[in-house]
Amino acid sequence: MNEQAAYHRWYYDNGIYNRRYLGVPITKFVTDLWNYQEILVDLRPGLVVEFGTQNGGSALFFAELMRTINPDGLVLTVDIVDGCPPIVKEHPLIRFLLSDSVSPAVATEIRSLRELHPGPVFAILDSDHYKAHVLAEMELLRDILVEGDYLVVEDGDINGHPVYPTWGPGPWEAIGEYRERYPDDYRRDRDTEVKFGFTAAPGGFLVRC
Repeated sequence: MNEQAAYHRWYYDNGIYNRRYLGVPITKFVTDLWNYQEILVDLRPGLVVEFGTQNGGSALFFAELMRTINPDGLVLTVDIVDGCPPIVKEHPLIRFLLSDSVSPAVATEIRSLRELHPGPVFAILDSDHYKAHVLAEMELLRDILVEGDYLVVEDGDINGHPVYPTWGPGPWEAIGEYRERYPDDYRRDRDTEVKFGFTAAPGGFLVRC
């Protein structure tokens, strides 16, 4: 195991990614969060779409960035469980949708919000990490995202890439199969992906072509 992979394993296995943002739990690598804010500043999206809300820390993080970048924008965050505290649910730039992320109703909602909040879309997948579900999420977004939109598929590091080797096929494998089906849909943003030496989303920084 090389030094980068060893550090990645240490960071993950010790739960360093379990942090708080404005007091709300946020389970993301801090290096990825830094990348996300740089992407958002450059992209200036009208809509942020997050699949997998959990406690709402990342939705709050995105919304506070949007308050500065594009106060007319919105964060749509989707989960099958409502675990958000009031600071998240009452935020003027956050819309929480209680739903399975692959429901057709979610696609309808995104299309509607895209019209109300024009501009690029930044989407991030961090819900059910099994391959079939992640692939279904990517398929759902295929006819919604357009050239220049940005998609992050998180947790491609599980199933031995290099963490949680017993997980089974997950996001990494979903990305691989999607690329086989639709090789021209996305350009991999490797420069951003490798900037800090490790990420929870290997292979998952994608720009829609």
